[in-house]
Amino acid sequence: MCSGARAIVGLAERREIHYAPRNGAKPAPGRKTTDHRRHDVCTAQSDTAPDRKPGHVHLKLRHLAVFRAVMEEGSVSKAATRLGLTQPAVSMALTKLEEIVGYSLFDRAKGSFVPKPEARDLQGDAELAILAFESFETKAELIGRRTNGLVRVGAIGSAAANFLPDVISRFTEGVPGVEVHLQVRSSAQITELVAAQQIDIGLVEGPVATASIAERPYRIPCVCIMKASDPVASVTQVTPHTLSEARLISVFQDHPLDRQIRSAFDEAGLTWRSDVRSNFFSIMRNLVSRGAGVAIVDALNGCADLSDGVVWRPFAPQLTYELAVITHATAPLRAPAAQFLTTAEALLSLACSLPPRP
Repeated sequence: MCSGARAIVGLAERREIHYAPRNGAKPAPGRKTTDHRRHDVCTAQSDTAPDRKPGHVHLKLRHLAVFRAVMEEGSVSKAATRLGLTQPAVSMALTKLEEIVGYSLFDRAKGSFVPKPEARDLQGDAELAILAFESFETKAELIGRRTNGLVRVGAIGSAAANFLPDVISRFTEGVPGVEVHLQVRSSAQITELVAAQQIDIGLVEGPVATASIAERPYRIPCVCIMKASDPVASVTQVTPHTLSEARLISVFQDHPLDRQIRSAFDEAGLTWRSDVRSNFFSIMRNLVSRGAGVAIVDALNGCADLSDGVVWRPFAPQLTYELAVITHATAPLRAPAAQFLTTAEALLSLACSLPPRP
């Protein structure tokens, strides 16, 4: 089990959320509101305390942790492996969660747990609740260690793989004692977390149309990448005609870059086809380095010096990939996050122009 999952499970054992029905019933007189310790995350013992009045239930963080794992993994068995629990323990936790909320969240057809619309509606809130506990625990730990602060960054894969490592390296060298936490998620998830102030800075695909988000767009040029031994590497500039006989690796068809490539091929009177597709530019580069073909990717990944035998060439007509740096629209950044933002934007500004060819 990964350390992050263990941390959530450990936190889940110690935290308890009091959940009361909408009728406004109040806790029983003398009801304790301190944390309750359990010997197991999903103990088989009843969660009904002797002093609990009918209609009062307790929503525990462990229920949310199990719920999130099942929703993200897609099965009880995978969620159990991720959390280091048995499948019956996970199933029991889900059943208890359904008893707490008062309605079914999963269809149990042939032993499987298929999320109902109600479960999908609650998934984002469960994620935010868990992140809020994580944020509290992290901040408390940082205060106890007297560190200089924390910068929480969320990024899509194209920015996280070969761009943010340089940003983080420069930042931590210049601002010692500050911790940087990087999460790799989808653009939608990052936008939601920035809006909820669970992440300070996000790097997502633009444009972003959310009122609570401040956006700084950057148009990153795209390049064609290939192995140094590939015949395409012999030209100084790649065009659709250069690639007419090449094995092509591309993003999926709903991606803005794929639409730009298709348009360029159409204007050249050629048919755009792709043998292999991926949703990560960094994975596409790995495929190129293994000899699977050539690809058109953003310069952040295409021009990175990785010593992997991959070279790049400019592509004409020019294609661009819009990356947006987002922050909360009204909540000011703390000093460490503001410094990180300055470092990231300085490097992104440089990336808007192609570097000299090596």
